Amino acid sequence: MGFSTGGSRGADILASPWLQPYLNSVFTSPLLQSCLTLSGVPTGGPSPLSGEGIWNVLRLPAQAGRQKFQIREEITLFYAMFLQCSETITRGTMLNRTFTLAMNGLDPIKIEVEVDARQGTPNFLVIGLPDRAVDEARERISAALLNCDIHLKARRTVVNLAPADVKKTSCSVELAIAIGLLKLYEEILINTDDTVFFGELSLDGEVKAIRGALPLVIAARHLGFKKVVLPAANSDEVSVISGIDLHPIVHLQQYLNFARENKPLPKITTQEFVPDEDRPYLLDFADIVSQQEAKRALEIAAAGGHNILLIGPPGAGKSMMAKALVSILPPLTERESLEVTAIYSICGENKSKLIRQRPFRSPHHTISQVGIIGGSSQLLPGEISLSHRGILFLDEFPEFSRSVLEALRQPLEDGLVTISRASGQVTYPAVFTLVAAANPCPCGFAGSLHRHCVCSDQFMARYRKKLSGPILDRIDMKIWVKEVEIKKLSQENNEAREKSAQIRQRVIKAREIQRRRLTGSKYITNSELLSKDVKKLCHLTTS
Repeated sequence: MGFSTGGSRGADILASPWLQPYLNSVFTSPLLQSCLTLSGVPTGGPSPLSGEGIWNVLRLPAQAGRQKFQIREEITLFYAMFLQCSETITRGTMLNRTFTLAMNGLDPIKIEVEVDARQGTPNFLVIGLPDRAVDEARERISAALLNCDIHLKARRTVVNLAPADVKKTSCSVELAIAIGLLKLYEEILINTDDTVFFGELSLDGEVKAIRGALPLVIAARHLGFKKVVLPAANSDEVSVISGIDLHPIVHLQQYLNFARENKPLPKITTQEFVPDEDRPYLLDFADIVSQQEAKRALEIAAAGGHNILLIGPPGAGKSMMAKALVSILPPLTERESLEVTAIYSICGENKSKLIRQRPFRSPHHTISQVGIIGGSSQLLPGEISLSHRGILFLDEFPEFSRSVLEALRQPLEDGLVTISRASGQVTYPAVFTLVAAANPCPCGFAGSLHRHCVCSDQFMARYRKKLSGPILDRIDMKIWVKEVEIKKLSQENNEAREKSAQIRQRVIKAREIQRRRLTGSKYITNSELLSKDVKKLCHLTTS
């Protein structure tokens, strides 16, 4: 049954293709067919149904008793639905979508931002499991739009962040919500389905830097988006990413001008990755007097990524050598730089820059298990992940709590850590070189040539039991660091000592040999190999 109407507004709405399927199903009701017959509307062929015809039905006298009352009640309900459809069609479709992403650890989650407005008490709601920071975004977005001369409509506005069962904790969704509102108000008419938006808004509409820009952009490319609109402050961090158009903006008005007037957006030109090879270091191996055996062990540790424990009395130079170790490490490759920057970006510790130097982390021995492994309410990475592809230096190794040391066992074995809490589960990479320093006894002078040890056998045994067998088993080299004779430190030493730059060249050469050997595998250094991989990838030859 089709419906053809006159030229009135109600008739135009009833003739809408959007409403026709609904009307076809409604008017198959026998009760409504009877109602139309009573009102003089023919039930066969095209119907001249209009708003006026509906009112004629509503004015039917209730002279047929209960049946007429039921008919009038049914048509009254229909008319209420008609008015709602009328308002919806007149104002157009109010639901709009934009896209953004969130990170669960280093795993991306696609967020569909649905914005809808309807008749009702004026309100602005954000649903979809937002946390306090995201919920407060309503005020920032309202102020930002107002400073762009756009007022929120006096309607019940609802923003849904789907999927609804994933907690949204990042303020980077604010730009996507603002763009959705602008599309809702028809301030933006362009299609944004191939674009993902990241950015936190200030009250004046400025787009502020966000945490996690690098992993978010990489995830957007992986999910098939063609464009990313992000804060200009994050440009350096993502400058080496290719295969997707990156548009940095400093203010919301920039995107409005692009959408309204077709003014071009800024675009990041992909930069070639340049390793940081000329960085000055605080300590150089040439500053270390004597200790040739320990220096050689540290060079081997740097070349293969091996864990090392330095044991010796106070003043022997253990901490100094550990801190100088970073000066002989090879520069980060592009792959390693992206891995490290992604981790630091999630924590906001990279200052929106691409990290080009190997990390060196040296936490105090009072650190907690959460601090070393990671966790907290936001499941952030700990020190072992922040040391990824770099050095984790634990000075006064036996003084760390037993739970902290034992928590290192699995990451040292697997190269990753999985954090499980009530709020969720995340996995972070943790491929690091552990450098530990320890005194030989509680007083520190066991084996000293200049001081006498005062520790009893009982104290010595208790001190050594702080380091379990499984932890010591995961440390590849244990080096005794002897005291340096005072006269060697006081007198001018003319012996030629190698500089870190010379040692680094040998380490780089060793890493290149490993790279060629491990081509096609997931490994970078020898220390990452499992037993079966050693037999497969490392073939011994006869001399």
